[in-house]
Amino acid sequence: MTSELLEISSERIDDIPVIVEWLKQMEIAKLLDKNLSRLHGNHQGLSYGQLSVLLLTYIITQADHRLCAVEAWVKAHQQILELSTGWLIGEKDTSDDRLARVVEELGKQEDAIGRIEVKLGQHLIRAYELPREVARADTSSFSVNHQQQKSEHSSLLRYGHSKDKRPDLLQYRQLLGTLDPAGIPLVSATLPGNGADDPLYWPTWQQMVKVIGHNSFVFLADCKAAAIATRGQIASKGGIYCFPVPMSGQHPQLLKQWVLDPPSPLSPLQRHILSVMKLPESLYLLHGRQCKT
Repeated sequence: MTSELLEISSERIDDIPVIVEWLKQMEIAKLLDKNLSRLHGNHQGLSYGQLSVLLLTYIITQADHRLCAVEAWVKAHQQILELSTGWLIGEKDTSDDRLARVVEELGKQEDAIGRIEVKLGQHLIRAYELPREVARADTSSFSVNHQQQKSEHSSLLRYGHSKDKRPDLLQYRQLLGTLDPAGIPLVSATLPGNGADDPLYWPTWQQMVKVIGHNSFVFLADCKAAAIATRGQIASKGGIYCFPVPMSGQHPQLLKQWVLDPPSPLSPLQRHILSVMKLPESLYLLHGRQCKT
């Protein structure tokens, strides 16, 4: 009689199948492959979209964005990844140079990213019947320990106004537009660290209109969005906004006057807006003239 040796291998499944399934339902791979430029003719193995799914799964499950660590992680979870995705993952498919190429293409193909953002947001809203009454946009800056490049214009990392009180560090800015109250991301942008935030809100509102499919949502943002030019452009397109009043110029004096001599009683629509945002009606006395109804 001959005895065959039975080789047993084990892998930790963790939340990998759940994450992969969500990314598949979001159609991440399909949208990227459809909109990004085609791969080099000599490229073999997984596509940009497929590599992006594996990279996102790694980032979400490991809370780590290092490209150099993905290859070893994929090798340690190859069976469950292949079973979850249905793809044959080659030995060097997820090397750091291939993943870097994906990130590079995502960074430089701005028109494609805009199309992907719109299609992805529209797909999520339709698939899950997300509320579309309120949307929010905000920006923040992030300081990094990094050497400045010879040409400042070739990098997003620049010296600017530091919210971290570290003017000695380079920084970049990140913009995010979401659906309230779920916080579903719709619009994002990574920006140089030395720019002003004020001009960002009008193009962000325009992009949100494309994703959401109408302009009847209440657009929420901080006082940097309350510039006259931004409010005028949104109002000219029939948009609805609610921004806090910047405490500069004549605004403090005007606010005091409006509190002592309030505007007319709230209309049903104004009450509805405050109810949706779960804000007290007294807040209207301070910000009411910033809410277009």
